Amino acid sequence: MPQRKTTTTNTTGGVERACPPGKYSRRRRRDDACERVNCCLWPPDLNERSVNVPEISLSENPLDLYPRVGGEPYKMFSDKTYEDESITVENINGEEFLKDLIVEVHVIDDPSATHVDLAGHRKPNTPRNFTFQKMPWREMIRRIRKGEKLYTRHTNGPKKAANVLTDFQDPETKRNPFDTPTFHGRCRETRRMVERFYAAARNNSDVNSNGSVVTHSSVLRVSSPGTTLWMHFDTRDNILHQLSGRKRIILYAPECEPWLNVEGSSARLKYMRGYENFDEKIINEISCDEELEYNYRLFDAIRLERAHVCTLEPGDALYIPALWFHRVTSLPSETNEPSVAVNVFYNRVDIDYDGKDVYGNKDPVKGKDAMQKASELGAMLNTLPPPYRTFYARRCLNEIAAQLNMYLRIPDHMPNSHPPLDNTFCDENKEALKAFED
Repeated sequence: MPQRKTTTTNTTGGVERACPPGKYSRRRRRDDACERVNCCLWPPDLNERSVNVPEISLSENPLDLYPRVGGEPYKMFSDKTYEDESITVENINGEEFLKDLIVEVHVIDDPSATHVDLAGHRKPNTPRNFTFQKMPWREMIRRIRKGEKLYTRHTNGPKKAANVLTDFQDPETKRNPFDTPTFHGRCRETRRMVERFYAAARNNSDVNSNGSVVTHSSVLRVSSPGTTLWMHFDTRDNILHQLSGRKRIILYAPECEPWLNVEGSSARLKYMRGYENFDEKIINEISCDEELEYNYRLFDAIRLERAHVCTLEPGDALYIPALWFHRVTSLPSETNEPSVAVNVFYNRVDIDYDGKDVYGNKDPVKGKDAMQKASELGAMLNTLPPPYRTFYARRCLNEIAAQLNMYLRIPDHMPNSHPPLDNTFCDENKEALKAFED
């Protein structure tokens, strides 16, 4: 029976050749048709992005570049001023900003705790370290200033995405404090930037990219100084607008995922200071769990070299691309002022998102389906006896790489073996050598 050919289609509409089923793609190939060099699927190449994003000129905008443009974190709006009196650093963190509006607040029970164990971030089947309490906005601000550990992420119910431009209204003035020309202008400008990054990622940065992304949600976040969200990734691009207080964000590219001990959408890394800087209490905690110790030592291999670190001041904003891991900490202040920010999440038009995803962090439909099929495939392979099980598992992995026009990196030498340093051979090797000469 003739062997079928496998092809994949690139983003520009051309057809690229991939290796046929059963044929291992061990190293880079250059496709003559599209002159594109394959990427390594496994292990991830930390020096190579899965999407080659060219630089974009943003010289017409007074933006502060951080650290590079195109598919990576991008800091903007280095000015600290606002034109509209309703959204100012002076009053957005004040008790009168939303007055007696009732908000649902995460109240952290342990005063020594730093992380907020949100449902989507904490380890499955573990208790949360906070209680939900409803209170007026002014009470929340007052308690934060007194030193309590509080955090809130505003929602719009279980079926509708949050929108700061419509969800907050002063009962007396009937005015939404976010509905101002300045804030609208900020959102328009950052959306255009996301569209341009998106177009560049698809190698069509010269075409009109308007309409390539649509706003999914805009979320108001308030947190006490010294609180941290677990490192996690979101499946949508988002802009973090820092309106009051200061935040430090540590980011890692999607290619770093195997080093981050990821479960679900979160990296199970409670400590970030580095293994060599752990105190005796932390070392004792980690050393009691062999797997946990291995995970921290693995993370240490990329911790400093691959980290992107950014500090946001009031008035700054940060573009966080989809799938980038980020750990957000509200920095302490002398006056214990709350950190206030708005996240704006964007949908890409070529991604089929879960229609019930109001928080913006569920896997896209095809990604979720593929993960489910991978689980079913693993269960199917597990019914085979060794060595069939591992033999066909490896062939399945290679088939996936071939379909993606990528390759699996295979070691040059067999494990636990080394090439001879001279021309001496043991007797067994000499016999093998004779066999190849026949």
